[in-house]
Amino acid sequence: MKPGHKLALGVMNPQVRDQELLKAGFVLEEPIISRLRSLGVTQIFVDFPGLDDLDPIIMAQLTPERQDIYKHVKSTISANEKSTQPVVKYTAYVEATRNFVKTMMGNPASMMMLDVLNKADDEVEHATAVAHLALVIGLKLDAYLIRERSRLPAHVAKDVTSLGVAGMLHDIGKSKLPAPLRKYHSLNPPRKEDELAEWQKHAQYGFEMVRGSADATAAAAVLHHHQHFDGAGFPQIERGEGKAPLNGSQIHCFARILTVANLFDRASRAADGTRLTNYRVLHLLRTRYSAWLDPEVVAVLPQVVPPFSPGRRVTLSDGQECVVVGFSPYSPYRPVVKRFDSKTLTVDGAVDLKQHESIQIAALDGVPLRDLERD
Repeated sequence: MKPGHKLALGVMNPQVRDQELLKAGFVLEEPIISRLRSLGVTQIFVDFPGLDDLDPIIMAQLTPERQDIYKHVKSTISANEKSTQPVVKYTAYVEATRNFVKTMMGNPASMMMLDVLNKADDEVEHATAVAHLALVIGLKLDAYLIRERSRLPAHVAKDVTSLGVAGMLHDIGKSKLPAPLRKYHSLNPPRKEDELAEWQKHAQYGFEMVRGSADATAAAAVLHHHQHFDGAGFPQIERGEGKAPLNGSQIHCFARILTVANLFDRASRAADGTRLTNYRVLHLLRTRYSAWLDPEVVAVLPQVVPPFSPGRRVTLSDGQECVVVGFSPYSPYRPVVKRFDSKTLTVDGAVDLKQHESIQIAALDGVPLRDLERD
C-alpha cells in the first residue's frame, strides 16, 4: 500500500462481514493506509497498468452465489442458537449448492481458491470456504468419485450436491455446544479431557440435526468430517469387538474430501489470525498432516488452490521480481508471470514458466520458498 494508489476493488473490513471500508476508485493517502493496517487489512488491489489479466480471475471469486451460501449458513447458525429444535432448511442448501456448481462450471476461473482476498475469520466464512473448496475438489475428482461409489450410476456417483451441502453444514453441531467451546477447531482443540470430549460431540450433534432431512451421504460426511485416514480421528464407531474411529476407505469419500477442505481452511490461519499463503498451507498438508488425509484428494489440491496465486509477487531464480498473472492446473507450480520493476513501477511482457524450465521461483512475497517449507 502506497499513497497515490487507486483501488481496483473495494476494501472490506476483515473484522465485520459485509462492511465495505472503501470503494473501488478511492485514492489512498497515508492516514487511510495507517487506519487500514490497524484494522488488519494486509492486502488490497490497486489499478496498475499492464495487470489487467488479473481482473477476470479476481472477480470470479466474488460471485453472488458464494455470498448466497454465506447467508444460508449464517441464518441457520443464528436460528439454531436460538432454538432447542434443529432448524435446517435443507432444500435451500441444495438449491444454493446447485447454483454455485452451475456458476463454477460456466466460469473456470471460479474453480480455484485464491489467498489474496481478505476474508472475515469467523465460523460462517469458514463453512462457506469449506463448501467452496470441497465442491471444486469434488468436481476435479469425478473419476475418483465414480470409482469410490461404484455401486451407483456414474452420473449419480459424481454428483457433488450432497458434498456441498455437507460442507456448509459440517460444523452446525457447534451451535449446540457451550459458547466457550465453539472457538476450538481441529488444529486448536481443547486441552482438558472433559472439554475435548464435549467439543468432539459437535460432529454427532450436527449429524443428528441434519439426518432425516438431508441426504444420507451429506449426513454421513457431517458425522465423519474429523475422521483421519490413518484412523486417529473421531467419532468412534461400533466395529467388531468394540468402538474405534474409521480409517482409509472405511470413511465415505465425501467425508474424506471434507476433511481436506476443512483442514486446509483451518491451517490457512496463523495463530495471530493472519492468512498464510497457499504455498505454505499446501506444504503443511503434504508433510505435517499427511497421515490424516486421503493422498488422492491431497494430490489434486494444487490444481484448485494455486500455490502461487494470481496477484502475488514472486522472485525468480535470476533475481527478477514478477507478478503472477496466470495459473494452469496442469502445472500449478509453474505459473505465468509478468516481470515487474519496483523502481519504475512498470510491468513487462508475460513469461510462461512451463516453457522456461531453467527458471525457478525462489521467493514468494519476499520470503524464500525454503523458509515457507520449514515445519
